[in-house]
Amino acid sequence: MNYKKQDTFYLVFKNLIYEKVILMENFSFYENNILKNTISSMVVKNRVANSLLVYGEKGLGKKTAADYISAALLCEKGNGMPCGKCKSCKMVLHKTHPDVIYAVPSGKSGNYKIDTLREIVENAPIMPNEGKYKIYIISDMDNTLVPAQNALLKLIEEPPDHCVIILTAQSRSSLLPTIISRVVSLSVHEVSSVSCEKALAQYGYKSDDIKKSVEILGGNIGKCKSYLDGENIFDAVKITKSITDAIIAAEEYLILKEFSELIGDKPMTLLVLELLCEVIRDAMSVNAGCNENMLISTYKNGAVKLAEHISKAKARKIYLVITKYIERINSNGNLSLAINSLCSEIKEAL
Repeated sequence: MNYKKQDTFYLVFKNLIYEKVILMENFSFYENNILKNTISSMVVKNRVANSLLVYGEKGLGKKTAADYISAALLCEKGNGMPCGKCKSCKMVLHKTHPDVIYAVPSGKSGNYKIDTLREIVENAPIMPNEGKYKIYIISDMDNTLVPAQNALLKLIEEPPDHCVIILTAQSRSSLLPTIISRVVSLSVHEVSSVSCEKALAQYGYKSDDIKKSVEILGGNIGKCKSYLDGENIFDAVKITKSITDAIIAAEEYLILKEFSELIGDKPMTLLVLELLCEVIRDAMSVNAGCNENMLISTYKNGAVKLAEHISKAKARKIYLVITKYIERINSNGNLSLAINSLCSEIKEAL
């Protein structure tokens, strides 16, 4: 029997499955023990930082980490680890806790309006309703423009004792240095293949499909899930491999040809560029003497071949070029012009 998403049974069933999944193993937030231990230590020692930044690549669980931190701070047991069973934990899990406020970005670009962040600054002094802390989660800060970041800076500089701000971003460099210097930065990482497979199994995927996704995408649970859900990650992986091969061949025409497939599809372009960044980083790691078992990209063999054809310095130049164009495309630059310019700059870097 098929159920539409608006059907009551479907919604109830979905919520039951969600609760079963998320209540397991500390909210299904696997490994990342440095982050967990840091938060636990803060709570136990009663020295909770008022401003936190959780950063890492797409799919690694930054938003899950933000929820984990919120639950750890508000859990009635108070030992720095969410129990998942108390009233506070359950409310955080179901995103109904009155003291956990999620900022809402605006528009297709996903930017935060100045007024949205100013409202947070104005409301922050109001005491929490139930818990010890009032927590603001501001996710995906990467595209947030400087004026909006400046609007938030005042609160980060002088937060009320009861207020905790949790920011998430893919890169620390996307935030103002004045903000970075005032937050405690916590990175999220890929998990082991075993943990990744265990996490994906909770969603009911077939074992063989899970193993294939982990083989392609490594321990990035979010990307593996997108792959298994049939989202565009599969096509993005194929395009990334083709572009990598074109860069190895140092053929400007081939590079442009592969990138031209992305024109008109901004989300796919950004996803391919993110995956390509991982391949380039792996190539730099190989050039630096890193063991191949430590590589994390979706095209490890391509990264090894790339390392044989270009130096670490050239790889770094290409990496910086790609990250520059990720920011430009995110800022609503002309996609066609950006892709053409990107190809030219990659060729120059070679």
